[in-house]
Amino acid sequence: MACTLVPFCSFQDLESARDFLCSHLRQSGAGEPWGAKECGGKSSNWEEESWGPWDEAETQEPEEEEEEDLASKTQASSWLQDCVLSLSPTNDLMVIAREQKAVFFVPKWKQNEKGKEEMQYAVGWSGSLGWNGPCSVEEIECVTSALCIPLASQKRSSTGRPDWTCIVVGFTSGYVRFYTESGVLLLAQLLNEDPVLQLKCRTYEIPRHPGVTEQNEELSILYPSAIVTIDGFSLFQSLRACRNQVARAAASGNENVQPPPLAYKKWGLQDADTIVDHISV
Repeated sequence: MACTLVPFCSFQDLESARDFLCSHLRQSGAGEPWGAKECGGKSSNWEEESWGPWDEAETQEPEEEEEEDLASKTQASSWLQDCVLSLSPTNDLMVIAREQKAVFFVPKWKQNEKGKEEMQYAVGWSGSLGWNGPCSVEEIECVTSALCIPLASQKRSSTGRPDWTCIVVGFTSGYVRFYTESGVLLLAQLLNEDPVLQLKCRTYEIPRHPGVTEQNEELSILYPSAIVTIDGFSLFQSLRACRNQVARAAASGNENVQPPPLAYKKWGLQDADTIVDHISV
């Protein structure tokens, strides 16, 4: 059995996204040409006041510098492995997040070098997620999971594009937050005090066999010792109400938004050492 990987899009400003998410790579000069980096962290100017004695320890610097350069180049080329990624099922949005920062990519149609139209992902929004107020080092939240959910106005709509895409983000603090495509926070809920391990969404499915009940939408959140499920229709109603409140608050200049309560179910997972995955059927 054989298969072929067919590219359907490309990315713009991916290097700028990397510099934003991984600022340490930009500061260390990772990915720069060999001649652009100073040798051993020192100035490349040979007109120094004193070179000092060339002892045996200093003769090892070139090998150490080569190892450091190789390590930094490897880290620069594999930075995506340290990030959390999520692509919308409709390809309308892609999220790349690391620690407290995130970049939202949106598709645009442009002509390539051959004059053909192709889809390219460009940066639509970038910024920090989570709690932005004062906190200690131990209280800093980091993104552990992300999920892009396209939402339509009708529960069982099978045609047309989604009205908008909601970005669900889980954090090390146990919080689950819901954002718009422009990074506006709609809803935040502390469902458990352990880090979020995984986010999954189950979509509506028509019964295929007689006697089988329909499968409704559901959002499930996995924790190290618990699992939380949120009914999809209830979540849609809450997100729509929050989105309308945010729009009215932006129009009136009032930042006081009262999110509606979020109904959910929670189960404790006992007698389990390590949980790595889950599925809702």
